[in-house]
Order: sequence, then structure tokens, then C-alpha cells
Amino acid sequence: MPNGKSIWPTVVLAATIFVYVAYAVMAYYTFTHIPPIPNEVVTPNGTVLFTGKDVIRGKYYFQKYGLMDYGSVLGMGGYFGIDFTSYTLRILEDAAAHSLGFDAVPQNNATAMAAIRAALLPDPDGNKVVVSDIFAQGFYNAVSYYEKMLGPDSAQYRLKPDLITNATIVKDLTAYFTWTALIALENYTNGFPYTPGILTPTNNVFYASWGMVISILLIVMPMAAYVLIKFLDYWRDPRAPIQLPPPNEAQRATLWAFALFGIALGVQGLLGGYTMHLYTEPTLYGVNLLSILPFNVSRALHYNLAVLWIALTWAAFSLFVLPYFGLNLSKRQVVAVLALGVFVALGDLFGIWLSYLGYIPSPWWFIVGSQGRDVIDQGTLWLLLLTAALGYLSYLWYKASKTAPDALKPFAKILAIAIAGTAAGTFIGALPIVAPWPNFQVDEYFRWMTIHAYVEGFWPPIVVTVVALLLMIAGLVPQRLALAVVGLDATSEIITGMIGTAHHYYFTGLPAFWMYVGAIFSVLEAVPLGFMIIYAIVLWRRGEVRTEFQKTLVTYALVAGIGGGLGVVLFGAAFINAPIFNYFLHDAQSTMAHAHAAFPLAYGVPSILMWVVAFYLSGKFTDRELKYMRWAAVIIGVGFYLQVLLTLAPLAVLQLQQELAKGYWFIKTLVTPSGAPGFWQEPVVDEVVWLRLIGDLVAAVGFAIVIFGMLAKLLKR
Repeated sequence: MPNGKSIWPTVVLAATIFVYVAYAVMAYYTFTHIPPIPNEVVTPNGTVLFTGKDVIRGKYYFQKYGLMDYGSVLGMGGYFGIDFTSYTLRILEDAAAHSLGFDAVPQNNATAMAAIRAALLPDPDGNKVVVSDIFAQGFYNAVSYYEKMLGPDSAQYRLKPDLITNATIVKDLTAYFTWTALIALENYTNGFPYTPGILTPTNNVFYASWGMVISILLIVMPMAAYVLIKFLDYWRDPRAPIQLPPPNEAQRATLWAFALFGIALGVQGLLGGYTMHLYTEPTLYGVNLLSILPFNVSRALHYNLAVLWIALTWAAFSLFVLPYFGLNLSKRQVVAVLALGVFVALGDLFGIWLSYLGYIPSPWWFIVGSQGRDVIDQGTLWLLLLTAALGYLSYLWYKASKTAPDALKPFAKILAIAIAGTAAGTFIGALPIVAPWPNFQVDEYFRWMTIHAYVEGFWPPIVVTVVALLLMIAGLVPQRLALAVVGLDATSEIITGMIGTAHHYYFTGLPAFWMYVGAIFSVLEAVPLGFMIIYAIVLWRRGEVRTEFQKTLVTYALVAGIGGGLGVVLFGAAFINAPIFNYFLHDAQSTMAHAHAAFPLAYGVPSILMWVVAFYLSGKFTDRELKYMRWAAVIIGVGFYLQVLLTLAPLAVLQLQQELAKGYWFIKTLVTPSGAPGFWQEPVVDEVVWLRLIGDLVAAVGFAIVIFGMLAKLLKR
């Protein structure tokens, strides 16, 4: 490959431009075919229950009070708190059942359920919607219920005590919840949420699932054959380790940053344990922390810390390795970039905390606090600063592509493009800058674009490029094969991961064609992941791994590739991405199983590898200590799969059983509308939740080995 020229960076750039242009083009059709927000919802005699402005204000308050990090609407949001759409539907059902003379909803009585459905179906009339008096009674009942739940009883539900005491705000929130129930009844959501006798899957759910199966046969298998051919073609190329000089003072400055990120990882783990503990009781072994750390705050801080320490690790590792690409940085530059990253991270975390506790007034809560959107809930100021930081990092890698040795230039270009794509997704997440989107569907369209720009679009190329480079430098991978792996993975992940964002649009009220797009493209993500898993296994089995450094690289690649790959393919694409499965597993603990098997291993473990490599090249870790670091990676992988197998997957099975029997509304309840114990109070559920402690402790041991190993070396004179 003379002069470092390769077609792969151009292909990756074209894929990046294509996916963002495609979403921009499809936005027009999408936003002109979404459920309308009526001017008014009225009863037959003209009584106004709520207006379109009430619905928009309700969405505003839903985000302001962090309720999306607690529960969900149309299945989008937190995994513990109730789904306000289906719960409101249940309250409406109860009102209809009582009006017909039943003590409870008669699910086994088809005639009665048909009458209940008929009483609840809305009648669109121009810019307004007419509902029955029975529906109106259900709405008033819902307002009364949410006044207690979000007010004097909020602490029982793991929220801040007396979270919302303003009756007008509760009415607006109820209007928003009821509107989401209305669009479900009007068949905008492909039959979601499952409500026996009221809502069931539409034909699109089944047809799109078959489309996924057909795409596997017609597209995935030929792609896999191509990958195998390239694998065999490049496998016998010569490979030789590259000797790197000891890092300079500026590079070694990043070691303290890695130790700080390790501490952040430890705090994140403690928050995760506390958050899961709240599933079982509102106090922490008798200590009530809900006034300062309610469920929505601890959950948001837990996953934001994960995103932050991983992203900052990549930034710091870039600063560490850029001199090896011929780009020299001063210690002042390195410290300045790291300081900006830490400042943005702290602003993000404290903004979420203060915003959800109600200490940041309008409109600043959205800008410097938290947007209140699940996962993308950082204040817009912090997202804009992060966009700028990512843009600068992309620029540095672009400069490195000009100064690097020929063999490394294409890799630097691909990293520059992947980081720029992440920056673009971050900027989209900051929109509309000063206030929430008024429409739920518009919000979800852009929110998931940002999320996939991270975890499924541009983060995989970053991780795979770094790991492939390390394997190549260690003499384990030929240069042509490494570049083919990186180029193919980056291109396919960007296209399938970004377009495959549509698997989150199945049941939110977006046009039905997104279900087919999501079903087909999501399954294609498995091809490059499968290739990397196979390569790592073959490399290990051939016995070419000899030095401690090589063994460490391959061990981390195997834990990340196999563990994370199974989390993506088995617990993701194979189950929750298929429309027919997603319909019943939407926002259940199956999603948690997917996330806890994929994210920590596919992204967390490679990030920890970057810490280990930096400490090893700096002379802080010896060959002897690399053995402990390898054990740490294995222990971490075992810990997360124990979480999945002992708790998260069994909870998903229990939720599926209860959903089929009672409906989607029940699977995330502490208390039913009638006051009976909900799903989370069932004894078997409580026992299964406590089993997660085993996996938590095992993973904690693995993390502790690395974190205390780094701190011990830095603090040693």
C-alpha cells in the first residue's frame, strides 16, 4: 500500500455522509405522517378535557421533572417506573368496566372487552377529538391518581418526596399521557402497548419480522462469504511488531487522567448497585436517600458516568498515541484538552443532579441542567461543548493522517471520520438548544439518531480501529488485514447502525415503513461483529500469541469481541430487534440484559485495555502485572454475564409471562390502580433482583484489580 493510500477512508467518509443525508431526506415524509396533536379533546356535550397546548406542556414537564429516567411513554424511557401510556390505558379500562357493571376489567369475557374498547375509541373530528363520557371519567380518575403518585406518595415510588404538588402541572402531564394512549387507540403505534382485548400487534409486526428473516438469507450470508474470502486472502501476509519509543512527559500526563476515569468507573458501579437496590425497597438498608438521590437521578448519573469515562478515555488515549503518528503535542495542550473534558463531564453530572431535584429554573434546566430525555439527557450547553471537543479531536487525527508513517495513515483518517460522525450526532442531540421539541415523535426521531451515532454507528469503528492497530503493532495482524477489518467494519457499522436506528421507531407513532427499514438493517450489524469474534478465536487457537503484551491484547479482544458480540447479536439483534419479539419485550428487562452484556464489554473492556496499554508502554505495568490485568478482563466479563443470566434475563421471562396474562401495563408496576401489589412486589421477582448482587460483586473485583493497580503505580514514589 504505497504512500499510505487506501480506498477505505473514502468509503467510510461516503458512508458517513450518506446516513446523515438519508435521515435529512426522510425527515420530511416522516414528520408529515405522524400522529396529530388535536386542538381539543372534548366529550359529546362539548366539555373540554384538555387541549393540544396542555399536551405540549405535559411533555415539557415530563422532561423537566426527569420522569423519562423513571418510567416511560409508549415504552420509551426508564425500565423501572410505570409506562404512563399503558397505565393510563388501564385506568381508562377500569372506568369503562365499572360503568358497565364489572368490579374489574373482565379480560376473559370477549363480549365485555369489545364493549369496553368501543367505549374508549376516540372519534376524530377535524382538529379536535371527541371521546365518550366514560373516557372522560377515566381521564379524571387518572388525574386524581397521578396527583397522589407524583405528590404525597412520590417517595413510595422511589421519586423525590412531594415531587409535583401543582395540580395544573399534573393535569398537563395526564393530558400528555392520555394523548399517547389516544394515538395508540387510533392505530398509530402498530398495536402497542399490548392490552388484551383492546390492543394487539398489527400485520406490519409480522410482515416486518419475515422481512428480517429473508434479509438474513439474501444479504447476510453473501456478506459473510465476502468477509471469509478477505480473511483467507490477507491472512498469510507478513506481520512484524512495531517498536514504539518510551512516551514523553506530555504523553505520561494522561496516566493521571486514566486513574481518574477509573475512579469514575467505581462510582458508576456503586450508583448502579444503588439504583437496582431501589427496585426492592425505597431505602438503602434503612437509610433514606430519596431527597438527594431518587431513582431517576441515580439512574441518569449511572449511565452518564459510563458514557463519560469511556468517551474521555478515548480522548486521553488519542493524546497518548498521537505522537506515535508523528503529531507532537505539548504538555500544556494535553492538560488543556483533558481539563476541558473533565469540566464538561462535571457540568453534565451536576446539571442532571440539580435539574432533576428542581434547583434549576426554566428555561435553564434544559440548557445547563438536563434535557430529561432518556440517555440523551445532558444539558444542551454540555452537548455543544462536547461537540466542539470532539471536533477538535477529529481535527488532530486528520493532522496525524498527514504526518503518520504510511502504514498508519489510513487508520488515522478513519478515526478522524468516526470521531467527526460522533460529533455530528452529539450536535443533533443538542437540538433544539433552548427548549424541548413539542412533539414526541420528532423528539424520538432525533434522540435515537444521537444514541446510535454513539453506540451503534461511530463508536464501533473507533474501538475496532484502536484494537486492530494495537494487534498490528504487536505483530499479530498483517497491515492489509487490519485495514480490511477496520474499513469493512466502519462502513457496515455506520450504514447499518445508523439506518438501523429505525428499530426504535416500531411503536412510537412514526410511519410504518420505519419498521421494515429497522428490521432489515438492524440484523446486518451482526456481520462485522461476527468477523471480529472469529478472527480473535483463530488468532488465539493458532498459538501465535507469545509475549505477555500479546496475550493481554488478545485476552481483552476476546472478552470484548465474544462477550460484547453475544450481547449485541444474541440479546440484541436475535431477540429484541425482531418486531414480533420487540412488541412484547419493548422496554422490559430484556433491554437491560442486552445493554449489560453489550455496552460494558464491547466498549468498557476495550477502554480499560487502553489504560493498561498506556501504563505498560510508560513502564508502570510490568509483564508480571499484565497477568493480573488479563484476569481482571475475564472476571469483568464473567461478572456481567452473571448479572444477565441470574437476574436480567429471568426478569425478562417473568415480565413476558405477566404481560401475556395481564397486559404491558403490569410489568413495571409497584402498585396497580386498584391498590394491589404490582410486578415489582411479587416475592419471586424480589428474589431474582437480589441475585444480581453476585454478578455485581464479581465484576467489581475485576474493576478493582485494574483501578487499584493504576493508583498504586501512580502513588508509588
